[in-house]
Amino acid sequence: MLGEPRLNIYILGSDLTAQQRQRVQAQVQTALRAIPGWAFQLLAGRMAELGVRNLPLMIEPRPARAPGSQALSLGRIESRPAVRLTPRLAGAEVEWGQDARYLVAKAIAYLAAPESTDTDFWSRWVEALEADRLREKALAVGAHWQDVTTLGLLIEMFAAYALEPQHRRWAGLPRVRAFLDDWR
Repeated sequence: MLGEPRLNIYILGSDLTAQQRQRVQAQVQTALRAIPGWAFQLLAGRMAELGVRNLPLMIEPRPARAPGSQALSLGRIESRPAVRLTPRLAGAEVEWGQDARYLVAKAIAYLAAPESTDTDFWSRWVEALEADRLREKALAVGAHWQDVTTLGLLIEMFAAYALEPQHRRWAGLPRVRAFLDDWR
């Protein structure tokens, strides 16, 4: 896909019109182009660690009126990390629930993240988020951050860093920024 590590991108939905499928595909490609090359290098390294040639990113559009579903679902398929994005379709319009670039960056973060058994990586991440009081800062933004996991915080921060590395808010998160610089 676009000369980057082998993401197997599946657009699911036998009931999609050709126009809807093309629109979803174009928006995913645009989102992928916004991701910096270093993020794909992390992904390639992760695939090498896993000994796999590709990782799945599934896009499963839903009707606009379909019962609630998350915009991003994380899981595993055949012991490999996998991500599913579920945008909503209203005619020719595609509503991602968030900026599609951020959803794709979050997907890459999840796919590139080391296993929980990598205690060095995860202990350094916990030290960084505790030093910058990231959980407290997230809770100050909204109660929906109450139950966020360490992985969830990594995914969010990775996406923000990948897409907005020069944002002024990074000044308030020096240890998190340094961790992401090192991971990069």
